[in-house]
Amino acid sequence: MRGLREVRGALAQALLATVVRPRHALLSGAGFLISSATLLGLLTIPAGLSGLAAHTGRDDIAVVMTGNQPSEAVGGMNDAEKITLLGNLPGVAHATDGSALVAPQLVVNIKLRRRDGTPADVILRGVSPLFWQVVGDDAQIIHGQSFNAGLRELITGVGAGQDFVALDTGAQVLIRKRPWRVSGVFNARGGLWESELWTDLGSLQSAWNAPGRVSTLWVKLTSPAAFGTFEAALSNNPSLKGLSAVSQRDYYRFQVGFIYRYTQIATWGISILLGLAALLAIANALHMALGARRRETALLRALGFRKLPLAMAMLIEVIVIGLACVGIVILAGWLLLDGRSIASATFFQSIQFPLRVSAGVMWWTVLYTVVLGVLAALWPIASALREPLARSAAEH
Repeated sequence: MRGLREVRGALAQALLATVVRPRHALLSGAGFLISSATLLGLLTIPAGLSGLAAHTGRDDIAVVMTGNQPSEAVGGMNDAEKITLLGNLPGVAHATDGSALVAPQLVVNIKLRRRDGTPADVILRGVSPLFWQVVGDDAQIIHGQSFNAGLRELITGVGAGQDFVALDTGAQVLIRKRPWRVSGVFNARGGLWESELWTDLGSLQSAWNAPGRVSTLWVKLTSPAAFGTFEAALSNNPSLKGLSAVSQRDYYRFQVGFIYRYTQIATWGISILLGLAALLAIANALHMALGARRRETALLRALGFRKLPLAMAMLIEVIVIGLACVGIVILAGWLLLDGRSIASATFFQSIQFPLRVSAGVMWWTVLYTVVLGVLAALWPIASALREPLARSAAEH
């Protein structure tokens, strides 16, 4: 109880000193604000990418490609018989008319101009009518209408529509020097598909002079648990040699994985370097603050206050300043950054995704700030309490 009373008394004295001389507390707060704001701002990027991957793909859809290709836009197949054989494998779901829910697609990369004038890769996906039954309500037209088969028409994801020029409904976009009409806009619950363009499979095959060619197959399964059975049957069928399957959700985690890991490494690298500078600035401001309060500290020690409670009070003071600053940063970040869309790119396509001030981002920012405050406070506190009492009391 005595120690608690001493901590409270020292904190009351520190509060009074801060009101009288706020300069040093403001200097410490500036260091906390800059470092925590930088970390929070950078962490919203991998948090947004993580949300993008989490909202893309389904566990009950298998992506079938040739070999172990890293992207649907690489490789391809022409054998229509293989598509029929896939539909007969165990675990494949069927429509009400008995047809297997296997959606062949041709996926190509095209270059379009972003609204800032820079060119970037976009995925143009040619899909068959069964495609819509495979994805279900994970993709929906929200403006205009779907493309017509056999025509040079396409629909754009909401992200691509925001990122690139000439993708408004009714606009014409040049693809391979031919005009294609944008007939509508779709959303995909915030997933990666929203950065793509979709069109009729036959129209895309004709434009690319690739009749009958597909680059990937999306196979709807009876349940997520059926993937193992389906994959084993695919691997053991000699007529389907050369094809491999991966869960659709795992496929998109891989697509976003590299840039997610890269941004995480960059975020913490920058934050650690900036944190070292902030640590020195906060420690210097705290050293000056404690130096200015040398006489008050000496008086408390003369009244019987022990060093440990005084150290605890000083440490709490620093942490409170840090938490107040990080609270301001989190509120500002949530108001200004959360949901704000930015553009980036994987190896194969441009992507548009929203920044996220998630609970994880808040937690890491708070923890970072507290650790920074504790480390910055160690030397100034030790220096202030190590000074002989007689000299401290004699100095003003």
